[in-house]
Amino acid sequence: MDREQMIAQHNAIKSNLRTLTDAVEAYSSTFEKNISSDDLEAVGQISQCQVAMVENVKQMQSAIYGPLNMVMLHYEECLRSSSVRTLLEMGVFDALPVDGSGMSAPELAKKLGVDENLLVRLMRVVVPTFFEEPQPEVYTHTANSKVYLDGPLRANFKMMFDEICVASTRMPDFFKKNGYLNPISRSNNPYTFAHDTHGLSMFEFLLQHPDRFNNFNDAMQARSSQTSLPYSLFPFKSKFGEVDTTNETVLLVDVGSGIGQATLAIREACAEIKGKMVMQDQKQVIDGIATPLPPGVEAMAHDFFKPQPVQGALFYYIHRCLHDWPDSDCLVILQHLAAAMSPNVSRLLISEIE
Repeated sequence: MDREQMIAQHNAIKSNLRTLTDAVEAYSSTFEKNISSDDLEAVGQISQCQVAMVENVKQMQSAIYGPLNMVMLHYEECLRSSSVRTLLEMGVFDALPVDGSGMSAPELAKKLGVDENLLVRLMRVVVPTFFEEPQPEVYTHTANSKVYLDGPLRANFKMMFDEICVASTRMPDFFKKNGYLNPISRSNNPYTFAHDTHGLSMFEFLLQHPDRFNNFNDAMQARSSQTSLPYSLFPFKSKFGEVDTTNETVLLVDVGSGIGQATLAIREACAEIKGKMVMQDQKQVIDGIATPLPPGVEAMAHDFFKPQPVQGALFYYIHRCLHDWPDSDCLVILQHLAAAMSPNVSRLLISEIE
């Protein structure tokens, strides 16, 4: 790096620091204003500020690393994710004490029945991001490692690594083979290509592998319950309150609900509002709901490529579903919802990943 590049990097770091400081101050102000409220809208405002901070941190990291190290960062992230996945399978996350006490590499290797040298090499990749090493080759949990003890969050990481990353690594081959055309098929896309699904869509393929399908459902639970809540950005409570409802009023139909994390959160936040909420997903998903549903929430097996059976609901809510399907399929899904909506009564809410 020459002198001019060093000066440019220095100025970029200072500029990004000012921007990041402003974002932190905005977050702090919003946090103090809303933290005492349990309202979903308040949570959403805090979440929006957190997203802004994350984007600013990324820009700061880019400024500090510089172009060359940003290229090398891909290498680090690839190795780190692979090491975490291997250590999960090895059993390290579960074997380490959660009380903060450490365990030496020989003890850990003996307990797990694994090669000590391999264990040390893998741990070297993930310390200090995930684990701490207070003494040479003695390891303890951190908050970033303990989070993998949560079942749904662990499932989310496994799904990302085992399903999505495999497809991502084959994307160059897929697009080269297919003339760099935008994929519009359920059964011919990077996922089906990488996993060799033999003409099946991703979801049809997962249904043939129950362990992977169950892990996928657990992962979706984590994305709704543990990450920033997209449904907290809409004022459900105040909007429901604008309508004179009864116990039979269908307040919400959660289309592609999974096991109902969003529905349950909205119902809890709007407990005093009369009416019911309906969560819909494939039969295999609905049948997998293990806990009884609270009053005012119903579960319904439904294929959203077929006509919507619940007519005239106040809100039809579809979140993190449409990105899984080509445009032609999305039109079918939305047309069925439009046909079920009552004029001047029903509204459609779409919440998608960026």
